[in-house]
Amino acid sequence: MPTNKHGLFDSIKHMAFEDEPEKAEKPESISTPAAAQTFGTAAHAYAPAAPAEAFAPTETSVTPVGYQMPIDTGVVPDNDEAYRKLLSKTDFEGTDVAATIHKFLEPLKAIPDTAMPPNIKFKTAVLQAQAQAGLTQDGILAVFDTLKARLQQEEDAFNAKAQQFVAREITGRQDHISQITAQITQLQQQLAQLSGELVEAQGKSAHVQSQFAAAAQRRGGEIEQQKAQYAALLKG
Repeated sequence: MPTNKHGLFDSIKHMAFEDEPEKAEKPESISTPAAAQTFGTAAHAYAPAAPAEAFAPTETSVTPVGYQMPIDTGVVPDNDEAYRKLLSKTDFEGTDVAATIHKFLEPLKAIPDTAMPPNIKFKTAVLQAQAQAGLTQDGILAVFDTLKARLQQEEDAFNAKAQQFVAREITGRQDHISQITAQITQLQQQLAQLSGELVEAQGKSAHVQSQFAAAAQRRGGEIEQQKAQYAALLKG
C-alpha cells in the first residue's frame, strides 16, 4: 500500500475531471489483471500522451500511483501534533475502500507507465473493484463525506474543551482580577478618607494643645501677680 497521504483522493479528482474516452472503446467491466492490461493497452491508444514532467515528483504534490495533482496544504502550524492526530482519524488510506482499491491497484504496478499511464491504472483498478467487490464511485466519494463529518466531530469536541479551558483558566482569572481591582479601589478610597481624617485630627490636636498652653501660661502669670499683691499686703 502506498505511504503518501491523499493519494487516492488525488487520483479520484483526476478521474472526475479528465475527459472520458469514447464509449465504444471503453470496456464495461474488467475482472482479471490480464484483462486489465488489455484494457490499459487499448486505452493508451486513444488516451492523450502525458509529458514526462506530469509524472515527476514535486514538493507540492503526492504521487501514490504515479499521477500528480497539487494539494493546497493551507496554513502550516508550528507544531504538527494536532494535524497528525486529525490525520490518523480522518485518513482515507486507512479505510476499507482505500484498501479495496489498493488490492486491485497493486498488480497493475508491474505494467510500465508507457503502456498504461498511472491514471489509467487507477481507473482500471476502480473498474475491477466495481466488478468484483461492488465498489462504486459514489461509494468512494461517500467515504470523504464520512471523513469530513468525523473531522467536524473532532472540531466540535475540541471547541467544547477549548471553551471549558477558557472558562476555567482565563475567564475565572479575569473575574478574580476584577474582584481584586474593585477591592483595591475601595481600599484606596478608604485610604484617602482616612488620610483626610488624620490631617483633620492632627490639626485639631495641635490647635487644642496650643490653646491649652496659652491658657496655662496666662493663668500662671495671673497667679504670680496675685501672689505678689498678697505678699505686699502682708508686709503692710
